Amino acid sequence: MVDSDKTRFLEACARAQKLRTQALFAVHFANRSFVERGWSDPVYVAARNALDETLLKLAQAKWNFGSADGTYQKFVRSSRDRKRLESTEAAFKSVINDCEQIKAACDLGSIVFANSKSSTQRKGEIEFIGDTPLVPTICPIVVLQGSNYEMGRQYAQQVIEIYGTWIFQQLAAREISEKEESEIKAWGEQLAKHMPEVVQFSEGWADGAAQNGINLSRLHALAVWTGFRPPAKEPRPMAFAQTDGDDERITAAYLGVAAGAQAVEDSDMCSGIFAWGNGTGDGSLVAGSTTDHDCTFQATIVAFPEEGYPFIYTPFSANGSIPIIGDFHMAGHPGMNAAGVAYVHHGGANTGEPKEEWGYGIRRGAATFHLLQFSDSSQTSRELMKPYPVGDAGISLGTVGGMFGDASSGYSLEARPGAPNSTREIIRTHSMDVYGKSFDFLYANNNAMAPESGHLNVPPPGGYQYSIAGGWHTLDWAQINADAGPKVFRRHNTRSSEGRNRYAYRMMMQGYGHIDVEYMKMVYRQSGEMPEGNLEHLQALWEAGVPWNSSTAHRGNAFTAVMNPQCGDNGRYLGCIGPANRAVHARGPEHGYYYHDETNAFWELTLRNSPEGVLQAAIEQAQTDIDIASKAYNGSNKDAAYFPQLSDWLSDAKQQYRSAVDSRSASLQESHSEKLARISRSLRSATRAQVRARQVAEALMPPATSPSMLNC
Repeated sequence: MVDSDKTRFLEACARAQKLRTQALFAVHFANRSFVERGWSDPVYVAARNALDETLLKLAQAKWNFGSADGTYQKFVRSSRDRKRLESTEAAFKSVINDCEQIKAACDLGSIVFANSKSSTQRKGEIEFIGDTPLVPTICPIVVLQGSNYEMGRQYAQQVIEIYGTWIFQQLAAREISEKEESEIKAWGEQLAKHMPEVVQFSEGWADGAAQNGINLSRLHALAVWTGFRPPAKEPRPMAFAQTDGDDERITAAYLGVAAGAQAVEDSDMCSGIFAWGNGTGDGSLVAGSTTDHDCTFQATIVAFPEEGYPFIYTPFSANGSIPIIGDFHMAGHPGMNAAGVAYVHHGGANTGEPKEEWGYGIRRGAATFHLLQFSDSSQTSRELMKPYPVGDAGISLGTVGGMFGDASSGYSLEARPGAPNSTREIIRTHSMDVYGKSFDFLYANNNAMAPESGHLNVPPPGGYQYSIAGGWHTLDWAQINADAGPKVFRRHNTRSSEGRNRYAYRMMMQGYGHIDVEYMKMVYRQSGEMPEGNLEHLQALWEAGVPWNSSTAHRGNAFTAVMNPQCGDNGRYLGCIGPANRAVHARGPEHGYYYHDETNAFWELTLRNSPEGVLQAAIEQAQTDIDIASKAYNGSNKDAAYFPQLSDWLSDAKQQYRSAVDSRSASLQESHSEKLARISRSLRSATRAQVRARQVAEALMPPATSPSMLNC
């Protein structure tokens, strides 16, 4: 582009970005206008259906915007098209108008109907609106078994079966310069030294993609785990603030991070909580976790490796990248294995390692994959990390660490200064009260929690404050914005995390001694508090440093999970796209994210000792869920406004159940990979049956959203 064209293009990007934010807020306010009414109210049913139609329009607008400005470049070819940008402006305005009509009708208690009924099409296993793929709101699952090479090949084939070739096509089409090839190989040397199975997995991934018509080289597949760039020299906020030739994130200038964080924009963050030993009802480990961003196209991995332990793990994205945010190198959470070990969360902020120690090492995605496969206890996972260098501590999840636990112990490793010869790891092994008494639970959001972390995480001029429950933070907006660039982002993380930390501490103390799966599901359904007032008033309170009683359950949740790992055959892993309760507030004066056909219900996997065992347990759970839903449905009011929707869900649950049962039958001719693909398809049908049935049951019998509802 010539300079004048680029200027006009960037101006169009800025206008569209502003409208995107306004549209996201409009959706949030429309939802708030009816969500507390519940399924028994006809206004709720009609408004929810109308908003669901608008969310299709929003999905198209975001996809087209991301294509035009390059922020969806790992999913769709970048057009850099100003006219396309202008069409997205009109689409965002239409979303805003729809939402204002819905809100106005709900405020009056009127019935609002969708202006039109859009037609979606199924391609592969997901829905499209026009050329726009829709995020599947029941998280897909892939089942892998064998050598790491074979599992990589199966991964590529099964993900393509779910999504289509486009999921890897943009990665394959990306040109790799000589300099980038050198960087990938430098990172690859670290993987080959410390965890060669990840290299083998990437080789299988490339070959599996090639067998499905995608010219994905082994170097491209390896780059999913390593990235294309050298280690950071200064702290970076997120991947999108980087520039690299044709991969320039042109939106970084107006996303509110490069020039200073804005209260009105979501900062994409995550949460994790777990208890064990004296903290739980039976002494086992119970964990809850959310990834917090605009959910993308992901797949939960159920792996049965030839060496090591079976495990379950959910990366943030099936291709290692999140739209707008950028590459996260197959990082994600949570995960657990058949030895009863859990990786719950990344454990807070990047802290503690001096800049002169930053360099090539192991990124978090590869480390998590390796540690879940080979750890027989949480302590073993800690020992396995010792030989790794510090790594790329300048970016989020650029090095190893995180929160691990089992039934006997837990820890959160925040930093390893001096690694691989660290003598003073920054680590937490318990939570404490003000009297110094320790408790068997840990939690983290996105700030440093260990007392030893101190002011290591790019502190503001006046330093951070510390509290036992909230960790290291500043609430002072002037301090947050005292420097430009990535420092603002990290300081803002502490502001947002402090309230969620207090929530986690309070809920774990309140349930201490009887925390179980049902209690943890409630923790991730209970909303935070929202002060009274309009958006401008809320922003003023936020920037004035008023403490915010937010929750780990909020409208920014992309994937919500609850785990109860076991040593052996009965570990439980529950997953839900988006928040587990549609009615939760945002974390602060933010918009959050919403999804077409949002379910707010968990599927449940049991980690048995074989793929067939996992499938059988899921089918049995689906039958139980259908029985519960059918009983509630048969006793409901057939003339109620909700009846058609619940009827459709229950019918879908039964149909998906039959599909799961029918596809268990093996073909005499099938190969091992074909068998696993069939089991995966059947498992996805079983989990879809679970979720649809649970939607019916939970609409008629709302689940607990507070300790009092569990008699706690």
